[in-house]
Amino acid sequence: MEKKDTKWYKKWKLGVIVSGISAILVMFANRKTREKIVNGTKQTASTVNEASSFLSNNREEIIAKVKTTSNDLSELLKSATHDIQFITDKANHLKETSVNMKDRTLQAADEIKDLKDVDNDESISLNQTDNVKELPTNNNS
Repeated sequence: MEKKDTKWYKKWKLGVIVSGISAILVMFANRKTREKIVNGTKQTASTVNEASSFLSNNREEIIAKVKTTSNDLSELLKSATHDIQFITDKANHLKETSVNMKDRTLQAADEIKDLKDVDNDESISLNQTDNVKELPTNNNS
């Protein structure tokens, strides 16, 4: 199987090379196409030379702008880091406060339940005194 794959790959590679060479020959055989290629190459070279010249002439300004922009970006990142730290601290404080509030609420609910249980116990003991007619009092009249 490997031999078939290798033969197919070699044939495909040879076909690509032959077609590429023939395409180049056809392009250069046609005068208009050849002139367009040469003109395009000259224009590209000219544009690259202009860009290179611009970069050479304005190198110091470009470097200064890059440094300034880099410093500004650094300051913005520091500010953002400070703000994020502040938000994180406040969120942690809010979390602690919420947990504390929850604990206090549960504690208050338990105390209310205990008071209710005490009230029920007292009402039972008061109801047991219903069989007493009257408690003795000091009447001076």
